[in-house]
Amino acid sequence: MADLEKLTALETMTAETDANGPPTPEQLEKEKEAAEAVTEAEAWAQVPLMLGSVLSMFAPELQAIYTQENCASWGERMVPVAQKYGWNGPSNLPEIGLVIATAGMAIPTVIVVRAKLKQMQEANASHQAAKERVMQRGVVPSPVTDVGVAGTDGGGDGLQS
Repeated sequence: MADLEKLTALETMTAETDANGPPTPEQLEKEKEAAEAVTEAEAWAQVPLMLGSVLSMFAPELQAIYTQENCASWGERMVPVAQKYGWNGPSNLPEIGLVIATAGMAIPTVIVVRAKLKQMQEANASHQAAKERVMQRGVVPSPVTDVGVAGTDGGGDGLQS
């Protein structure tokens, strides 16, 4: 019985030492896997986050859906699916990130340029319409005025021959 008590005391001391001491290789492996899962989830979360930022340009109300929290949650749920099918994650597809980032800049540029071109066309059409109205009245605006020219109105102080 004394040996059994010693073994029990030794087991208790070992458990306390393991709990307070450096992590075991098994504990280190579990921590590493958990950290990789978090990093992988963060990487996957970037996919809907970037997609949502592009879509929100067209429909701002989508910003409430593609939040950081929702995308992080989606990323966490994507990790087991990616592991099941052997997908390495979006970090292996940098082209997708480039396309989405480029779209994030190009789409607003196209929208603004189109709006400016339309505004210029409308201003030009308005100017052209005003010009046509003036021409229809038979009055042609001239940068030089005829006021004060001798002999034009039959009077004045100009010389008559």
